[in-house]
Amino acid sequence: MAGESDVPLCGKRIFLYPGDPDGTGIIQYNAEDYREEFQEVDFVDSSQFIRSIGQDITLRNQSLLRLSDSIQFEVPDYQRNYSWEEDQHDGLWETARSVLSLQTTATNTPSDTYFGTVYVAKSSNRDIYEIIDGQQRLATIAILLRNIGVALDATIPELSGEVRSYTEHIKEDYIDELLYRRQGPNEIPFIRLNKHDNEFFRLLFQDDRGVAKGLKRMEQYDGRKQNAIRLRSLLSELNVDEEVYGPDGLGFDEDVLDSFRYFAESHQKLVEADEFYSSAIDQFLNNSSFSEPEHEARALVNLTHFVLRSLRVSECLFETDDQELRVDVFQSLNDRGVELSKMDKVRARIVGRFQGESDSDKQVGRWESVVQEFGGDSDAVEDFLAHYLAATEKEFETVTDAKNELLEAFRLKESGQTEIRSRLANAGDARDFLEELEEYAFRYQELANADLVEDEKQLSHKYREECEAILSRLNGLGTTQWRPFVMYVYQKVTETPGKGEFFRDVLKTVENITFRVAISPHVATVVDDTYPKTTQTFIELEQTGNEFETEKVAEELIDNVDSSARNVFGENFADHLISKSNWQNNQTKQLFLKIADEQYREQNQSGITNTWLSQDPSEVHIEHVLPRNFLLEGKSQPYAWLEHFFQANGENRIENRIEQLRSREAHQIEEDHPDYDGVEQIVSRVKEDFVRDLGNMMLLDQALNRSVQNRLFAVKIREYHRNHKKDLENIANHYFGEAGPLPKDTLETVLTLDLPDDETATSIDAIEELNSWWNYHRSIERKADIVENVLDSLTFDSNEDEFDSVKGEIHQMVKNDYETRFTLLGSG
Repeated sequence: MAGESDVPLCGKRIFLYPGDPDGTGIIQYNAEDYREEFQEVDFVDSSQFIRSIGQDITLRNQSLLRLSDSIQFEVPDYQRNYSWEEDQHDGLWETARSVLSLQTTATNTPSDTYFGTVYVAKSSNRDIYEIIDGQQRLATIAILLRNIGVALDATIPELSGEVRSYTEHIKEDYIDELLYRRQGPNEIPFIRLNKHDNEFFRLLFQDDRGVAKGLKRMEQYDGRKQNAIRLRSLLSELNVDEEVYGPDGLGFDEDVLDSFRYFAESHQKLVEADEFYSSAIDQFLNNSSFSEPEHEARALVNLTHFVLRSLRVSECLFETDDQELRVDVFQSLNDRGVELSKMDKVRARIVGRFQGESDSDKQVGRWESVVQEFGGDSDAVEDFLAHYLAATEKEFETVTDAKNELLEAFRLKESGQTEIRSRLANAGDARDFLEELEEYAFRYQELANADLVEDEKQLSHKYREECEAILSRLNGLGTTQWRPFVMYVYQKVTETPGKGEFFRDVLKTVENITFRVAISPHVATVVDDTYPKTTQTFIELEQTGNEFETEKVAEELIDNVDSSARNVFGENFADHLISKSNWQNNQTKQLFLKIADEQYREQNQSGITNTWLSQDPSEVHIEHVLPRNFLLEGKSQPYAWLEHFFQANGENRIENRIEQLRSREAHQIEEDHPDYDGVEQIVSRVKEDFVRDLGNMMLLDQALNRSVQNRLFAVKIREYHRNHKKDLENIANHYFGEAGPLPKDTLETVLTLDLPDDETATSIDAIEELNSWWNYHRSIERKADIVENVLDSLTFDSNEDEFDSVKGEIHQMVKNDYETRFTLLGSG
């Protein structure tokens, strides 16, 4: 049983909160009433409690002018970046412009408007006040006042007499005195934002020359990264005239203007805030009632008075050096309705951990470099941290688990309530953690961009190029489950020379698993725990020196999938590959790029980029040979595609469906037509089962694809051979190439013809023959060929005979599947 001295104060005494601190009228009482009623209960006032833990906290109601008079504020680095958006600016401006409706009262004193509570802390050895909560409002007020000052400067030359003198007094002794603090030869704003934003914030308070010089001085940034912007574009964003930095001004050369700077989302929001209030004040002054400069001056002076005197704040002053208390208060507050994100809290905890440490700037700088690696995108940083923790923390079975419990890893103290270890529990571990985060963030971005380190000792050119092609396809599939494992392995590979082949082989296994899951009936989350689990095994293998044994690592990956998704293996997978309909374009594109790339590598060429397609895979599109829009509006025979593709030959069971479309004039039917639903049902069925089928799709250059996408087959194949003949040699398209089953003499004839815009109206034999050539019989043949190639591509090295039992049956399996589709279409 605990002794009395061991019982915490909250177990001994009850804290009273007398008065009505929230202004609700719900809790309002005199503490003495409770003491008289319950004499044996040991009460203590909340103010006594605050003093008992060594804090001196003062709450004062005052104007913004009084709050900021001669004070230098700074935003600690644990705080979020500037985040106000237009909704918040609209609210503040609507409050400020209420000055237009002020009326004289009996007291001649305008009514006050509550502007919230500002929490600040003053350290015992410094004269600078640290903003715990309120930076968004104070920074925005500074921007508003600056713009009022600009408007006053423009108005003063048109004034005279006492109005001019008073206006100058307000500008110089109120706005300028409040806004600026002397720092050596310079003047700086009265509020300093965190390190991420302050340099940009200060630029807003300088003239155009100062802005241009400041932007030029900023550290250059990697133009390939997110949030990179050329200096010339950034100057334009800040409305700096070219005369200022051109040959007759500061003389910036072209190389400087084309260099990149870091322009994060919060920087953009600061610029937008400045533009918002500049525009708002212009509109304010364009009020038709202000017909004279004196009217404008008085209105601006009143606006200044209102902002500085009528916007009331409750200042909560913490006179304490307890940094942990400040961080805790910060995390528990919202700023004008903008909730703290996880990354705001993570940053606060990191800064709190190193507060007062000699290397605080260095450690916080490491965190900032992680954030900057992702262009300041909080969501991207959070995703990275979740992937990192899923790889390195065995208590997290999936990335989702890591994301949900992410803050547990960033606690400032260990807790017996969770098995997840805190990475910030002591300064030494926290230093190692941040150093590792910095390294992994860089690796993570390399994987996400499919742009790996160029270092022959770490990863030779041969393997790097192939790994980048695989990563490009994985990213193209929109998958990320693999990243914890691949990120961890890649980091180890870069630390150990000569492991390029191992990394390539592991990536091949990951890619094959990813494609199998994407093709299978399973949702992608079925392998959510596969990669964290395998990472933990890799870590265990490190301890025995066997981590780079390809077979062991590959087998572990496959075994972890096998336990979750049996349908991605063997005959089950082959059957689903054949029966899968309604393929997604991007999924098919990545699959075709994979088998084409592997084909060219086998021929000692450099992959898909060696064909005429494009060196940029984003310019490669999927073409549907039987097109998605197969009802040819404006043609003399709108149903020619269906008649050619589903030609009868004595066995066509959907001829009546085509007739239904023809009789209802489906090619021009509108959504409000009573027959629309019946037509759409037939059209959708054809699209899902035949148009979006694997056998009906091929790779083409985007420009060529778009120019012929709805033409009949003769026109398409003519343009393919005229413009991209070499593309038809790759394994995904070769069925339509010179080595394929196309009638060569007929094709050569068609290549010489100039066809009319309406090719359905021509009766040339060669044209008719080619138009009839691409039908469902050919589609079955081509699909069987493609399926075999895909199975070969997706075979694991450790199980080369996995699909042997079905290889000889594929053509019949495809044919049977088509029969089923015909039956469904014919009876639907």
